[in-house]
Order: sequence, then C-alpha cells, then structure tokens
Amino acid sequence: MRSKSCICVNGSAGYLINNNVPVFIYVVCDGSFYENNKELFYKYSTYAQHTFISEDVIKRADSTEAENLLNTCFLLKDICKSRGGIGRKIRYKIKTMTNKNLRIKCSAFRKVKTIAFSTDVTHGHFGSATVAFSALQIAISLKFGRIIFSGLDLKGSCKRFYNEVNAQPTTLPADLSFILRSFSYVSSHYDGKIYNLSPQTAIPYDVIPFINTEEVACSTSY
Repeated sequence: MRSKSCICVNGSAGYLINNNVPVFIYVVCDGSFYENNKELFYKYSTYAQHTFISEDVIKRADSTEAENLLNTCFLLKDICKSRGGIGRKIRYKIKTMTNKNLRIKCSAFRKVKTIAFSTDVTHGHFGSATVAFSALQIAISLKFGRIIFSGLDLKGSCKRFYNEVNAQPTTLPADLSFILRSFSYVSSHYDGKIYNLSPQTAIPYDVIPFINTEEVACSTSY
C-alpha cells in the first residue's frame, strides 16, 4: 500500500497512519463525523496530501472553521438531491444533457430515489448515503487505471477505527438498497476497472468484482 495512491475516509486514516502508509486523499462527507471528531479530522487532514469534504461538513462548522476548511480542503458540491418532484427532475435531465461528466437517473415514481454519479468532481458529486461512493467518484475523476476498495462490506458489522462519543447507530440497513442501486449504476455506465478486497460484502461481486491480495501484489498496474 505504501507504493499506491491511497484514498481513505473518516476514521480509517488512523489505521494507515499507524502503519506508516502515506495518505494521498482524505475524504469526509458526514458532517456528524466532523462535528464529533474534530481533533481526529484535523490530525488526519494534516497527514494527508489532500482533503475532500462535503457541504454537510461545512454546515456543521462554525464561521471560522468553515473559512479555514474552504481555504484548505476541496469542497464536494452536490450535483443533485435524491428526493424531488417533476420540476427538479427535469432540471436534472437538462443538467446531464449539458454536462457529459454527470449522470443522473430519475424515476417517474416519486417514492423512488434519484441516483447519480460524477466522472469529474470539480462539477460536483453524489453522496448516496456512504462516503465510499464519494471516494469512488474522486478516484474516477483522477482517472486511476484501477480502483480497489478495502473494507467495503456495507454490513454495518465492522468495528470503527476510532472511539466516538455519542456514536450514532448505523443507517446502512435502511440505506443499503439505495447504495446498491448507486454502485450498480456506476458499474453499468463506467468502463474502468473497479474491484473489492472484502471477502464478505453486501455488494454482489457482479457489481464490484472480488480481487484477492495476491492478485494485487502480483500486478504492476494501478
């Protein structure tokens, strides 16, 4: 891992730091993580070469913090909302027609959430209820030859890399269907190589294929 470009999220940066693995990009999209773990956030952000944050993080910061974050981090703006009426969906359709870097899929049914992804995060990103999806869009934007997820199980059973005061229960069970639709959407519209190192995962391997550590170690491409 020390020879690869590592993108890490939330508290996982602590594991890399403890194992002397350089962090290329640090990503936080959950405003509550920033709000409840500011000391960790700034520690990890300082260690990483680059930090990406969402608009939700800015909303949780005070005015001084927000100004500092905007001056030192890359802001991931939302390209669309998952909910909305026909007027909003028409605007999204126009947005995708005028910007080849954005893909937005809206349903005719109001209860079905909109899904999307970006191939250039300078034009925005889509959160899809998991920071891993934002990290994927960053990697795609940087045109990585191969993208490998580690720890992408989405089962909500993995222990956190940090101790959080007033930790909130995971929303993964409720959001899983939405998240899977988003990853499937990328899989069907993006030709790049995306793999998952997790031997146990809620994401089917026909969406993100499995790869083992031996295959990663033996390959020279990335």
